[in-house]
Order: sequence, then C-alpha cells, then structure tokens
Amino acid sequence: MTASWRTCCHPASADDGDTRTAHRRNTYGSSTGTGEQPVPSVADELLAAYDTQLRAWTPPALGPLGVVFEQDGPVVRAHFGTHGTVDHRDLPGAGLGALIRRQQEAFAASGEPVEWKVHAYDPPQLAEHLVAARFTPGWERHVLVAPIDSLPSAPFPLPVGQRVREVTFGEHPLLARVQAMAAASGPHRTTLAQSEADGDAIGWCRNLAVRELDGWALAAGWAILVDGTEFVSIGGMTLPEPAFLPGWRAWIDLRTRHPGDSRPPDGCRWRYVVAEATGDLRAMLLGVGFHDVTTVRSYHWSPPNPPARERPVVLVFDDPQGDEIWGRFASQWEFSAATQAHPRLVEPPESVAWHLAAIEEDEAGIAALESIVQRGLRATVRPGERVYALHPFVQGYHFDPRRTGGPGQPPTPRCAFPDRGDHRLFTTADLRLGTFGDPWGQSLCVFGGDLLAEVEADLTALLGTVLRRGGRPVGNIWSFGPDGHSVSGP
Repeated sequence: MTASWRTCCHPASADDGDTRTAHRRNTYGSSTGTGEQPVPSVADELLAAYDTQLRAWTPPALGPLGVVFEQDGPVVRAHFGTHGTVDHRDLPGAGLGALIRRQQEAFAASGEPVEWKVHAYDPPQLAEHLVAARFTPGWERHVLVAPIDSLPSAPFPLPVGQRVREVTFGEHPLLARVQAMAAASGPHRTTLAQSEADGDAIGWCRNLAVRELDGWALAAGWAILVDGTEFVSIGGMTLPEPAFLPGWRAWIDLRTRHPGDSRPPDGCRWRYVVAEATGDLRAMLLGVGFHDVTTVRSYHWSPPNPPARERPVVLVFDDPQGDEIWGRFASQWEFSAATQAHPRLVEPPESVAWHLAAIEEDEAGIAALESIVQRGLRATVRPGERVYALHPFVQGYHFDPRRTGGPGQPPTPRCAFPDRGDHRLFTTADLRLGTFGDPWGQSLCVFGGDLLAEVEADLTALLGTVLRRGGRPVGNIWSFGPDGHSVSGP
C-alpha cells in the first residue's frame, strides 16, 4: 500500500477525482460560481498531498512496534493491542453499514477500543452510519499543513535564561516531567506516550524539543517523520511554541542528509509538515505559515471486554526495569557483559546448553531455533506474564508470547541466537525460565524445568549433542584451537 513515486513526489491536483475533490474545492478552493474551471488554492494542493500520502497509511517496513495493519477493502485497521484505529480514503456510497460492522467485529475479537477519524470531505452519511452503530462523537480539530520550506528558520527571541533544545537519552528527570506535561495536555495528533511505544526515538525519526529555564521544562513538543511519505507530523505541543519550528526545520534537513529508520519515497524528500490543532495552537500555526486544509472529528466505540493494558511488544531502552533484571541475572550467573571472550558463567542447576555450530550462518536453522524457543515460551509462561528479550548496552523488549508470532499478531522479537557478538537473554522477570545466548562460547543455555520439558528434544535434534547440564560438561566438549576456530573434543 505504499504510494507510488509519482503520487508522492507529484501530488494529485485539486481537479483530480470527483465527489471528494468537489467537496474539498467547495470548502477550501476558489470558484467563480459561474461554471468556470475553479482555480486550485494552496490549501487544495496541500490537502491533495495529505489525502494521498497520509490517509490509510501503512508502513513500508516494520512500522510502529507491536502494531498490526490489516486492510479490509477500502479501510485500513491498525491493531495496537491496547486500542485500534480505522482510516481510509475513498469509501463506497453503498454498504457502509456492513463495512462498519466488520470493523467492530474485528476489534471485538481482539478486545480493542477503536477510534475512527471522519474528515469534512468524507461522505456525509459516514458519520450517520457510525452513530447508528453506536460510535460516540469525540473531539474535532483542524488539519493544518505547511510546506517545510515556508517554516521559519531563524531562532525566535526568548526571555533571558531560557533556551530551546532537544531532549536526549538518559535525561530521566527531565523526560519524566515532559511525559507528565504531555499527558496533561492535548488532545494530540500522536500522543508522546504512543510515540515512545511506537519506538520513534530509537529509529532517529522523532525530535523531542523542550523550552526550559535552568533545566526546568516550560513547554515541550515532538515532531515525527512519517515513513514512506514526504510528511513530518507535529505529534503535539504542551503549549503553542513557535520557537520549536526552526529547530525542527534544521533537524529535518539533518535527517534528509543522514536518514534514520524513516525515509521519504525514493527520489523524494521531506516536503510538508502536518498538525492537528484548535484554539491558540491553531492560531500560532496559521501565523507561521500553516494552512487550514480540512477538519477531522473522532468517533469512538468499545467492545464489552476490557482492553489489554500493554501492547503485545514493548520497547525496553534506557529503562530502569530492564537494567534491574540484567543486574540480577549478572549477579546470579556471575556474568559480565564487559568480558571480551569466553566469560565464566554459573549456569543454574535446571539448565541445558548446546553448541550453535550446527546452525552458524544458516538462516533457516536460526529461524528454526527461534521458533522452537518461542513455542516453548508460549507454552510455559503464565497467562499475561511478560518475557524480556534483553541485550546489554542496546535496546530490548518485553512481550507477551501468547499475543505475538501468530496469525494477525506482531512478530515475536528474535533473541535466542546470539548474533553480531551480542549476548542475548530471554527471561521472565523473576529469572524462572528463559534462554541465554553466548556469542563468544557459541552456545545457547536454556534454563527452567518447564521450558526444558518443552524444547529439549527439539533443540537436541536441531543442534546435536548436549554440551552442558547444570553448568557441567557432559560430552561433545568444545574448545578453541590456535586459529580461534572451535574444535570438538572427546
């Protein structure tokens, strides 16, 4: 569903299409009222780009963490695990009731409340059908779009002692205040909490800016690159703050030259900034070059079952809980990630280790290993229990094995095989069961009796003779020769 190069780089004019274009033109374009060909306004052209690239958006690659996108005819459902959204472009004039019921059935099956955004140029009967299906009208906002090149580039003057800057990793007290400010403001186009859950920060596709005085945050705003489009989205601002815009323009230029995980279509560049706003924020954006292009109202429906509290997969990055689990593991196993080669490990009594030479550089074998471990975790963790997939010094995840890896579910993080020199730990929070992959010893240790009962036979069939039980060699002993390559011994 990625838009074509021509569509993205040369958005349709306001004269393309029929009913939707006419509605857009009647609302925002210039018309003589005498039957003459209307002249597209800037707002029409910006709306055409917005409609073509952002509505019914699906990510060209993996997309937001733990989110599953499904297409049902003209609509795209996004399942976040905790809630869902529906978006679309053109809709048929007939069959709206049946289309809405199918979306309700899908979200009822997953237990997710759903938000459906209705734009001013959508078929007028859409809102009527949603209300008839027991959707509740929610907030209404203006959609504003600006060409990036029209945004201010010079810094705004600030009171003495104040400055605007980007929030960086590790600033925990400042980030906690910003998170509280963001949660208390809005509504936002993309909440800060959702942006963090999506994994925007680690992919270099979000800029979190703050205006501060002596280290105390006065206002915050976050901008997000929309992958596969020419758009940057202002996720939100805690206060209307034009001083963020020059910094974001410079950041967009930097990401154009040094892209992260999010990129515009091939041959294109970031060209537009989009926001949703009302009141003072809308007035500020209009004053610095944004254009009103349409309005949007939310409609909400919830199934009878309560939603899950967390997404199926959650990022663990610069996170005290992940650090605490690593600390307990390192203490119990006498492990140091700083050890350069063959660290001494104290494996628990209920553990079995295998050498990984049989599947080294074998993608099919590595996939089989991951599948066996994931199936074992799914069978042995407690209902609702999270498994942590951790790597020292880099981001990890925690996830619910029963809500990942299946049809209509996000993929399970791959963490059993210790590739690229990284130690890999799969474990429950209490270290009751899991796996530890050692890249230097080229081994995988599975611990916990319940998990071993599920996976030992399959792993032995895949990897060969057991290397250690309870930390003690039992045969198939491996050492390292003069050239650094592993060799087997009796």
